[in-house]
Amino acid sequence: MSRQATLNSHAFSFEKIAFAFVLLLSASSMGLAQDAIRPSLAGEAAAEARRQSIDNLPYNLQLGPMKFRFSATLGFEYNDNINLSEDGSAVFPSPLGPVLVTTEKQSDFIIRPQFNVNALWPITQLNTFKLDLGVGYAFYMDHSENDTNGLLLSPGSQLAFDIFVGDFRINIHDRFSLEQDPIGELSLSNVADYGRFQNTAGVSVLWDLNAAVATLGYDHYNFISTTDRFEYLDRSAEMLNGSIAFTPNSTMSVGVEGAMVWTNYDQNVLNDSDSYSVGLFLETQVTANVKFRVAGGYQNIDFDNVGLVNDAHDLDDYYANALLSHRVNSVLTHSLSAGHETQLGINSNYIQLNYVRHTANWNILYHTLLSTELFYEDAEDSGGLGPVIVPGPGLPLVNPFAAEDMTRYGGAITLGYQLTQHVTLGLRYQYIQKNSDLLLRDYSQNRVSIDGTYSF
Repeated sequence: MSRQATLNSHAFSFEKIAFAFVLLLSASSMGLAQDAIRPSLAGEAAAEARRQSIDNLPYNLQLGPMKFRFSATLGFEYNDNINLSEDGSAVFPSPLGPVLVTTEKQSDFIIRPQFNVNALWPITQLNTFKLDLGVGYAFYMDHSENDTNGLLLSPGSQLAFDIFVGDFRINIHDRFSLEQDPIGELSLSNVADYGRFQNTAGVSVLWDLNAAVATLGYDHYNFISTTDRFEYLDRSAEMLNGSIAFTPNSTMSVGVEGAMVWTNYDQNVLNDSDSYSVGLFLETQVTANVKFRVAGGYQNIDFDNVGLVNDAHDLDDYYANALLSHRVNSVLTHSLSAGHETQLGINSNYIQLNYVRHTANWNILYHTLLSTELFYEDAEDSGGLGPVIVPGPGLPLVNPFAAEDMTRYGGAITLGYQLTQHVTLGLRYQYIQKNSDLLLRDYSQNRVSIDGTYSF
């Protein structure tokens, strides 16, 4: 596809979604007189309620109108498989002939100090500036080559500014993280350091029309690898999303959602892509203790197919997800989610993923919180000439990948105890098992960690 054709496709797709968005806004405005009046989500009452909730948050330092909360955490972890490998050997082809590759699990003790800062600044009665920042480090006792390159920034780190103007609520934000743990990426195996910096900056607008709530958001996304091995993943993306939710009654909302994403890689390894999705969603408060959300629709990803990955698969598929939250009683609160989605690949154009996840919080003992997690994932890689470096002596090898079918399942149990007003203790065990139809891609991992947090 030529660059001009790509630009024309962008403009045509944008015009279609913008036109549909205008039609939906018009339809929602026509129905205003038919529905009961409810409190605005963006009006002064909402802003005042938000301010009161901010006033009640536990902060330990106040400088004029600014409030701060500081805390420090020290964690100790044992991980029996930091590099997501199995103990095995296999023969791989190469330009120089067959090569024997052996993989071996590596275990280690890891020390994780972290310092957290949370700040709120109510600039006016309606407008609030917010900062959440977690800065940490990871020391590997036996494999120091995996120590953090610089500092880690926790995924919850962000700068945000909320503005209330009439029936509009505007959020300007910059969300960022710097991580190295590879366990969050399903398709990775034989990797100990998946260092990456991710930054999402943009603005979202909520418009409360009483009978309907419209949202529109734009974000610019950057992915920067901190390791040479994954520099080919460096990319930027422009993301546009919107939704319109109608509220036929006080416990239900139903609407339309859509998104468009344009992704461009710095290196010509993986394929640039244009993606859009459109679908419907329903949210309802079934009972006072049960909430349910379901969404589904169509997703299309068009790849330029000029990258070295040699994967010519485009995507025409559906997406679907459902979430059920249930507060059983004062002791047990749990949620169950399931879905089908598509993600950009590490060694290919995309990965199709089916998942089921369950989480539960158990308030069994005084000052003690017990939480459990269970999950199952089934995924298929679209395939191609994957730029995965095979470990071994001599020159690095490029492994020609076929499409990978993989499953992963596991769970975790976490125990938190409020020792004093300022000290919280935590204990966590996590198990993950991955099964793949490709050689030397299976692994299992056990992690045990204990930490203590001091809130100043």
